[in-house]
Amino acid sequence: MSDYDCDVCVVGTGAGGGILAHTLAKAGVRVVSLEQGPALPDDQFTRLTPPDGGDSLGIGPQTVWPSDPHDGLFIHPLFADGRHGSTARQAGQFQHFQILALNGLQNLWNGVSVRFSPADLADWPVDYAALAPHYDAVEDLITVCGTHENIPELPDGRFIPPKPLRPADQMIVEAVRGLGQPYSHAIPNRKAINTRQGTPHSCVSTGICTSGCPVGAVYKFSVRLLPQIASLPNYQLRTQAKVLRLAADPAGRRVTSVEYLDTATGQRHQLRARYVVLAAGAIESPRILFNSATDACPQGLANAADQLGRRLQDNPKAVISTSLYKLWGKHRDYDIGYGDHLILMSRGRLPDGADFPFIGHAIHGLPATPHYLAFMRHFPAGLKDSRARAMFHSYVTLGLFCAGDPAPANRVRPGDTVDQWGIRQVAVDFSVPPRVHQQMDAMMAWGRRVLRRASGTMYHTTRDNSGTGIHYAGTTAMSGSARDGVVDADLKAHGLDNLYVCDGGVVPVLPDKHLTLTIMALAHRLGGHLARQLQAVAQIQAD
Repeated sequence: MSDYDCDVCVVGTGAGGGILAHTLAKAGVRVVSLEQGPALPDDQFTRLTPPDGGDSLGIGPQTVWPSDPHDGLFIHPLFADGRHGSTARQAGQFQHFQILALNGLQNLWNGVSVRFSPADLADWPVDYAALAPHYDAVEDLITVCGTHENIPELPDGRFIPPKPLRPADQMIVEAVRGLGQPYSHAIPNRKAINTRQGTPHSCVSTGICTSGCPVGAVYKFSVRLLPQIASLPNYQLRTQAKVLRLAADPAGRRVTSVEYLDTATGQRHQLRARYVVLAAGAIESPRILFNSATDACPQGLANAADQLGRRLQDNPKAVISTSLYKLWGKHRDYDIGYGDHLILMSRGRLPDGADFPFIGHAIHGLPATPHYLAFMRHFPAGLKDSRARAMFHSYVTLGLFCAGDPAPANRVRPGDTVDQWGIRQVAVDFSVPPRVHQQMDAMMAWGRRVLRRASGTMYHTTRDNSGTGIHYAGTTAMSGSARDGVVDADLKAHGLDNLYVCDGGVVPVLPDKHLTLTIMALAHRLGGHLARQLQAVAQIQAD
């Protein structure tokens, strides 16, 4: 009889955990997924009403002026508060967004799925050739729409057709082309969305994905992959299973069990697995490792060189919204689609003459509230109403992101607070150097140039690098040696025989691009690696 309850315990069901569980279970591996939150109700997102505005233009009795058109992404009841999540989320500090539910942050994922380029991976212990077949496999699994563009900085993938561009998109494309910059591009976005009409979970064009897809057109584990493995005898999903710590042998070389709390009953359990994979996120996975400290590992597991939690990164961003006056008075006779139909790419120049790449998207949707009314507070009521109606289909937002800053002092560390279950949280030290501010300034200036050429009017701008990119990376970085990071090229923790990490934390240097597809490709690669390891173990036992 085996000494293990399963072959692999996967902690987390988000981008990495979902792909990994599916890959392993399909390979016949005995897998248990632990998810600290519940499965959401089936009608969690079907209760949403598409933001068509109607006669009210989204104005209700609770509407407050002036409103911020960039706040909506960060105000959602699914985001964990400071009592439930990994961090206390104190005002003025790094903003950590977390969803404690099956699928994790992918419940509100925008679906953007872009590959890192060979240049982006230059400082990694894994190169593009090693990841390319796994990008291919994941794109097939999650269904990515897009177009082939032959841009070296943004490798092409395996795509289905995207939604057609709308008048606002065409205006942005022409504006970017009019800059005359060969390094600036505006191309159809690459998103994990099923755009094939008449198929299960096909896109119904709500105009935005970040409030949760009502039909499951945007990929998430529970809709696409979990149904393929849920009934397999070698797979088990345990929800409301909050991992507290990992127990290790006296030498701190091997994880012996995973201790978790059943948050529904309050009971604690031990799960013994031959291999353990943390895929809980770049802030939660370090919390688990810090809370797993032993006499042999007083700073936490996988932290002999004091690298755990260091180099926390997120993508600095510049966001700019306007109304395109060439669209005033226009009625919608096109498919509103999924909001951000365009990827934008360019390079910015700093005061010292250095340049840097950035990427982003152009968003055109039907606003929940017509924000330009905030600028019309002194207009007569009738004029305000008619103007808002004329402008309703003219709103465009550019969201632009540059590379993260891998500074060792930006870190996750053991905190002084506890969550509602009495489990120690982590604190975040994070500062933004002048150079990053200059990068955000340069992106904003480029965005203004594009929107001016596209007939932009008044501008609402925000810029931030305090966690609102929600592309957390770097805290359990891949490295060639334990002196420089936490895991090796196979994502195995340095100095431990059976512990792996597979989430954004393993990304050592965060480029300007969204990291979700790369996390998934790494998970698919790790799944094959672990399956081969287990096959070798089985062969040895058979001999």
